[in-house]
This record gives sequence, structure tokens and C-alpha cells, in this order.
Amino acid sequence: MITKHSFVGKKSITAVFVFLFSIFGIQSSYADYYPSGPATNVSEQTLIDNGWVKTYEQTYQTQILNDGIGLRPTGEYTILSGKAVGSSTISLLAAAPTVDVFTQTTGNNTRLVNGTYWYYVPRVFPNDGSIGFADTATVTLQTGDINTSSSNRLSWHINLTSQAPGFNGGYRLGTALALNGSTDYLKQVWTWNGPTAPAPAPAPVYVRQTSNLTFAQSLYASDTLSDPDGELRKTVDQIMNKYGSLIK
Repeated sequence: MITKHSFVGKKSITAVFVFLFSIFGIQSSYADYYPSGPATNVSEQTLIDNGWVKTYEQTYQTQILNDGIGLRPTGEYTILSGKAVGSSTISLLAAAPTVDVFTQTTGNNTRLVNGTYWYYVPRVFPNDGSIGFADTATVTLQTGDINTSSSNRLSWHINLTSQAPGFNGGYRLGTALALNGSTDYLKQVWTWNGPTAPAPAPAPVYVRQTSNLTFAQSLYASDTLSDPDGELRKTVDQIMNKYGSLIK
């Protein structure tokens, strides 16, 4: 038996499903890529497909001068990454807000941001500086990170002065060390402005339920009807006999 409450319940459930589907249907179309902690073996296409734009790419031999001016992108988020020349797969990367990637640190201090330990030591005469990240808080900067206690580490020199090729270009990419003069690996910087706000969810659609039941039949079908002596039914029958054609 389909009751009045059954119609109300179905309408409520339908409205809830329409509302949830409209929200999650829109949100699921977003596939933004913002990994927590260092990531390995990531396709460049993954970054491109998720809105990341490459703003810097040079071989490890290429020196970074002037305290990284030109290295810092204007986007809200930054990825530092490295890969082999000719490969479409990034060997190692990490992501964080741009302001955090380029927040200055001192000595062997690091800052934990988005699951990665970051450092940015500008050049201080007479020493070069360095920029990079690690998967632990411990780094050993001389001036690139020579620490071998873990492998997910990227470290680039920031040069005080221009030097001959092979000196202080970019020190490491994961377990590949002493890459200062390498033309086999690339240093990369990517930027992204964050997810685009999804469009507002459409208002829930409520569908009016109708039936072919008469007023009396609907009343009799209600599971809240209490008529132990039959008087209510008798009264309804009298009303329907006299006014039934007017009640919809």
C-alpha cells in the first residue's frame, strides 16, 4: 500500500540524491594535482593536464645566479623537479606554496610545508647558496645537500658569481649526486594558481507527485487515519456524495 508518507519520503529522498549528485558530479570533474611530500616517477603530462605551467628548465650544468631571481614564478604554488634529458617522466618533485618554497632559511635548517622539508639559503659572500627539498628534516648543505640518509632529495646551487661550466650548477637529483656539470639532467620549475572554484550547484529539483486517488481514497490510505467507530468514514462519504465533484 502506497501511503501519504511514502510519497513524502520518496520526494525527500529524490531531492537529497539530486542535491548530492549535483555537488559531487561537479567536484569529481576536477583532478587537481598537488602532492603532499616528495613524489617520484611522475609524468609531465600529469602536471600539464592539471594546470601546471613550466616556467624554468635548464640542464644541471646551468648556474643559477642573483639569488634565484628569475627562478621564482608568479603563480601561487611551485613545484621544483628534475628529470633525465629526453624523458617525459619527472624523476623527483615536490610542491608547496610559492611563498614557502622561497622563504629564506639559514644553515642546515629546513621548513616542513606540505609534507616536504624545504630550504632556501641565498648566497652570502664568500659562499654560494642553495635551494631544494628533502624527505627528512636533516640536510647537510655544502652548499648542495650531500646528506645520504634518505634518497628523495633535490638540491641546486645559487651562485655568487658566474663560474666555468661544471662548477656549482645543480648538485643532486635523488640518488644522483655531483651533477654540477651534467648535461644529462634537467632542473625544472612549475607553477599553478590552485583549483578553479567549481560552479555553484544547481538548486534541487522537486517533482510534484500526483495520483489518481480521490480525496476519500487518499484519506483512507493514510497510515495516520484513526476511525475505530467508522464515524469519520461515514462523514467523508457524505461529503463526497455532496461535494465530490468539487474536490481534487
